[in-house]
Amino acid sequence: MKTCTRLPVFALPLLVCSLVVCVSTGARQKPAGAGAAQGGGTVVLAVSKYESSVTAEPVVIYRNGAYVAPPIDNDDGSKTFARDYFRPGRKFRIVSGGGDAGTLTIVKYQEPGCVGLVADATVETPARLGGRVKVLATDSQALGRGAPSRRAPTDAERASAVELARAAYAKNGVGAALAAKMEVVNLTATDLDRDGKFELVGSFVAGSKDASAMSYTLFLIMEPSGDAFKTAWEWFHKGAEDAYEDRHFVDQLDFDGDGVGEIVAAGTYYESNDYVIYKRQQGHWRPVYKGGGGGC
Repeated sequence: MKTCTRLPVFALPLLVCSLVVCVSTGARQKPAGAGAAQGGGTVVLAVSKYESSVTAEPVVIYRNGAYVAPPIDNDDGSKTFARDYFRPGRKFRIVSGGGDAGTLTIVKYQEPGCVGLVADATVETPARLGGRVKVLATDSQALGRGAPSRRAPTDAERASAVELARAAYAKNGVGAALAAKMEVVNLTATDLDRDGKFELVGSFVAGSKDASAMSYTLFLIMEPSGDAFKTAWEWFHKGAEDAYEDRHFVDQLDFDGDGVGEIVAAGTYYESNDYVIYKRQQGHWRPVYKGGGGGC
């Protein structure tokens, strides 16, 4: 596992997952290209806080309408990226809930223990940040403009999400007794299409919360349906140790300007992590990118 100040895998509350509609599980994509600086494009970072430590890690390079993975396994590309984007004092715009939320300033690049690109940083933001709650940052002056749209769910929203999660567990063969002990790892309300109706994005876990034992984790995108919600995307996984996976919400950002924010989710595995971007196309959510992160 790379040496950086983000929460270590075994310290995280777990959500272990496998795709119901498929992106490959566990394995990270090989990076494309030699670096954002050479190929151009917009850099988007995931920003995390653990205790007093803030770190930034590249999620994706958005270039000419395509999602390009950062060069985490390419020594030359990684050095170029770190030199250009993780130099001390470099500033990025923070985006939370798809809107403006402050400024991130790079302090220094962390030399990786294995592979990956991570920098220490400071933030000036009114957005909540810490633990499972993360934000995005970008060098773009155009993406993520406007007011943020992100909040904690209401009691009614939470109850609807829990009902949908238990139904998903039942569908995937998890017994009622185990599903009844399911826990909500993180649940966020955010208005993805700016219609005034909030969607929900949630992570859930049943079974063990330790990767050394069997866990059943779930990631749901839920859309308004009358007075309640319906499941619009479902991702489920059963696994332990080197078969462990999880998925949880980072934030949302409208990359392509179509009026609907894409969902950025973080995946964690036995000794690595990556990011997945979900996009709504023709009324259906689907993964359109998997990459970034790092590990051993």
